[in-house]
Amino acid sequence: MSQRTLGEWNHAFTSPGDDDGAFQQETVQFMNWFQAQPGTSISPKIELADLRSRGAGRGVIAVEDIEENEMLFRIPHSTVLSASSSDLKEQIPNELAVLDPWLSLVLVMIYESSKGRASRWWQYWEVLPHEFDTLVYWSPTQLAELQGSAVVSKIGKEDADKAFIASLLLLATKHAELFGAYATTLADPDAERGFLTLAHRMASLIMAYAFDIEGEEKAEEADENGFLSDDEENPPKGMVPLADMLNANGDRNNARLYHGESDLTIMAIKRIRKGEEIFNDYGALPRSDLLRRYGYITDEYKKWDVVEISTEKLVKIVMQDTGVAAHNAERRAALAQNWDLWEETFDLTRQAGNENLPNDGFDPALVQVMYILTANDVEFKNMKSARQPPTPMITPVIARVLNKALFDRQGEYSTTIAQDNILLRNPEIQGRHRMAIEVRLGEKEIIATVSQYLSQKTTPLSSEPDVSENSGGKSTFQSNNVGGKRRRMQ
Repeated sequence: MSQRTLGEWNHAFTSPGDDDGAFQQETVQFMNWFQAQPGTSISPKIELADLRSRGAGRGVIAVEDIEENEMLFRIPHSTVLSASSSDLKEQIPNELAVLDPWLSLVLVMIYESSKGRASRWWQYWEVLPHEFDTLVYWSPTQLAELQGSAVVSKIGKEDADKAFIASLLLLATKHAELFGAYATTLADPDAERGFLTLAHRMASLIMAYAFDIEGEEKAEEADENGFLSDDEENPPKGMVPLADMLNANGDRNNARLYHGESDLTIMAIKRIRKGEEIFNDYGALPRSDLLRRYGYITDEYKKWDVVEISTEKLVKIVMQDTGVAAHNAERRAALAQNWDLWEETFDLTRQAGNENLPNDGFDPALVQVMYILTANDVEFKNMKSARQPPTPMITPVIARVLNKALFDRQGEYSTTIAQDNILLRNPEIQGRHRMAIEVRLGEKEIIATVSQYLSQKTTPLSSEPDVSENSGGKSTFQSNNVGGKRRRMQ
């Protein structure tokens, strides 16, 4: 698929009736505003260009050769749209301070957008999107095309709604006079629905555009969905004008954002020829998350696709396959937790099953957890005595259990690889439907590849260690007995 900028779904591009003149005018107004901001600088060797002919909205192009380590543009923190730069912090300082970074930025963006032309960022707002293809906006029918993919469980719309209503709607209603253009919406008996629409737009903009702003005070709570709290550090976030209009391409990445004490700088990380586009990179992001966060996918990120395997499912298969009793499974899971190996889910990547890679491309923690779960009583006792995790090694028992888990995982999809390939040959299947097919197909390709590898490592039951001492007892194991979170291989 063609590249698309983070800002592709901008107001000019998606609103009905817009023409080339309006698109270009908004671009010019934005660039004039950007260059007029105190402390902002931009290289004369770049320009913000109209890339709609490539299906890429706006993008940044080199108009002269650029050398490695050249500054492309610099933005002071005061120009970044954030909770610390908006004057909302002066209006409700205490109430804004207690919100986590995501919610505070959502509220600030609602506040600034309500001011219209009076906002310092009005020209920036004009090139931000009003429509999205991110998963939070998909219908149930469209989401059904992603059946089997773990990404559906990460959308978090219901949890986001609760947070928006409990925290933000309450504040906005209490201080309705501050939210000018939205005061009527907040006074409406059906204010909740209108406010949620507004809040989701801002949250989607943050998901797709915002950067972590290092050097500012960090909040204690956050999560990767950008709605609720988790146990990961979450620095303050901000909308960084122009930086968020760079396309992303992991293979052609030639620029990077650097954090200074008082500003942010985009630098060239390699030589860029005249006429070449300047690309950012999302890192090792699977296409499922690319679709969830940004509303599009590209083949360049296909190599980062993953299939998530539930550790609870693995435990149940171990008990069924080897006869390990529930209480023993829980003891083994607790040991893995003590060694900081336990996760609720593990990722299988396209590297899994590659014998030329360490651990054959598997997450070593997954293999160690599986070894702890499948070890016989003597091996388990020796592990505890050694007081250190086992060396990652895929045994025949582990291979068989993982293969059974993959067989179950494959059954969660409603189509086969062959059926998906046939569907993709139909030129009439486009947009969200096509993206869903490509995401689920990538995951099933991983399952097929890894399953073939594991089949070669599997041996019959009769040739495996006797674990009958652990047999007996009905399964009562639940993954939340030992806690843990998701592990992603980098």
